[in-house]
Amino acid sequence: MTNIENISVTQPILCTTAAIDEFRGELQAMKGAERPVSNEDALQQSIAHIKSKTEQNDYYTLLSEITDKYNHYELDETTVNEFHKILLRNTPIAETEKGHYKQQLNPVYSYTPEGHQIDIFYETASPFETPQMTRELYDWTRKSLKNINCHPLLTIALFMLRFLIIHPFQDGNSRIARALTMFLLLKSGYAHLRFASLESAIENNKEEYYRCLRLAQDQAKQPNPDFSPWLLFFLRTIQRMQKQLRHQLLKVPAAGTLPPLSAKIIEFAATQNSITLQQTVEYTKANINTVKKHLAALTADELLIRRGSSRGSWYTLK
Repeated sequence: MTNIENISVTQPILCTTAAIDEFRGELQAMKGAERPVSNEDALQQSIAHIKSKTEQNDYYTLLSEITDKYNHYELDETTVNEFHKILLRNTPIAETEKGHYKQQLNPVYSYTPEGHQIDIFYETASPFETPQMTRELYDWTRKSLKNINCHPLLTIALFMLRFLIIHPFQDGNSRIARALTMFLLLKSGYAHLRFASLESAIENNKEEYYRCLRLAQDQAKQPNPDFSPWLLFFLRTIQRMQKQLRHQLLKVPAAGTLPPLSAKIIEFAATQNSITLQQTVEYTKANINTVKKHLAALTADELLIRRGSSRGSWYTLK
């Protein structure tokens, strides 16, 4: 594995890393006056590009498990294999391919916009090499994240790259790589990123993603690889996620600027996928007619979205 302390770090990489951490510091300084936001939008954005409803639901389940319980897991073979089983839980493939290393070669192919296969984009690790290479990657990542001389963002960027190059499973490697990347970001002090979508930040810049991945894959074969384009792409992707979050924060007024009951309703909505009138009354212990007025005001101010018919309506954060 690459010694991360020997990685060439350019000025743009340094500046982008500093900007990311500066934003994180600003959020930490706001603690106590935080604006309530929900990660539901981020989860929905993360599955929006997936065509299969079954795969959408399973990926949603995995991302929810990670964002809700990331502190309960460590990066190791057991955890990753369990995550992979969740990812493919209802996918109609052999059970032996869920949470188990690949048994056949799985090169990554290039495709036309219509989805037709063109040629091999890059070769991945052989089934024989995969178990050892993957275990070594987990071990290297854990050690690098504990090394005070290594910035966690660079470690996580290289983890994602190496995982994609190995492609340890027969199916679902890109999604599990992104899910694990989010997992490591959350565990490394970037918990605010659960309110933004890594998936959409990459999908919206797919051309650049594949260009930098191809360059990095070629560099990985060199004795002194230069991963600068990949590292910079990864860091700028994190910046795009932070911009998503900044946009959400600007849309939602600080709780202190709202009437106390409205602020309580927004805080409740931030912890739920959706809320109903009855649930809100039970949570706030307020009069039902008063709650109705506050829900109507929050909807009019575009802080909540009302969905469904009048009798069966529910509300979600904007």
